Parts: sequence; structure tokens; C-alpha cells
Amino acid sequence: MHLISRLDFAAPPDRVFAMVTDETFLAHAATELGSADPRVAASATRTAVEGAIETPAEIRAFVGPSLTITQETVWSGPAPDGSREGTVTLTVATTPVSLTGTATLAPAPGGSTLTYSGDLVVKVPLLGGRLETLAAPIVTEAFEAQGRVGADWLATHQ
Repeated sequence: MHLISRLDFAAPPDRVFAMVTDETFLAHAATELGSADPRVAASATRTAVEGAIETPAEIRAFVGPSLTITQETVWSGPAPDGSREGTVTLTVATTPVSLTGTATLAPAPGGSTLTYSGDLVVKVPLLGGRLETLAAPIVTEAFEAQGRVGADWLATHQ
């Protein structure tokens, strides 16, 4: 199932990129999403965040009471306009759930836009499509929550 999430920020791409590669921000965002003790590693070219969250009720019967999710993004260098491309992978430990795709950070009127685009796959015979339909809003909400937390972060951190 193909997912797209677009996050708009009132800051130029270089500030947004600095935020999304900042370990303190990434840990804060994971905590705001419900992960009590996230593990974060970040550099100028790669970020990795692993966190455990409570499983949403819609899929709890299939995967148990908690999910350990890892999101890794590998970034390219900046283009002349400050835009960047990245590859994104998201895995859910002990489940056949994954997302592979791209992150695109680009200038936009009033700031910049970070767009996540990827294919969510649940490799379960007969039930995979149904589980993808249940998991898609959870993944999309996680990206959108990163946008809300990021907007607040940018407003309070120079």
C-alpha cells in the first residue's frame, strides 16, 4: 500500500534538516509519540530511531500489546536550493511489517516541505492487505505527529 505524508514547516530546508538530524529532537519526537525510552543515533547523513509504543487496539490481536518500531533515514547532500533526498526504511520488530520509501525536503512558500512517500507491506498470506489497511493510518499519523512536534520545536529552538 502506497503512503504519502506531507509536512509543512515555517523554516528553510537547512533549519528543518538540522532538526530532523538532531538526536535531541528525534528523542523528543519519539517520546511525544509514546515511546518511553527511545534509542537514537544521528549524523549528517543518517538517522535511526527505535522506540516501543503501545499497540493500537485495531491491530493488538495480531501483534501483541506493544510494537518496537525502527525508522532509519539515509540523506543525500544538499542541492543548490537546499533541498535533500533521503531513503527511509521503517520496520516493526517481530512482525512482517515494513515500509520502504523516500524523504524529500524541499523549499516551499513560507518555509519548506518534508514529504515521506513509501510502500507499506505486511507479508501475511491472505491477511496482508487487510493488515496494511489497518496499519496505514498508524504509520501516517506517526509521520504527521513528527510534523506537529517539529513545528513546535522550530518555534522554540533557534
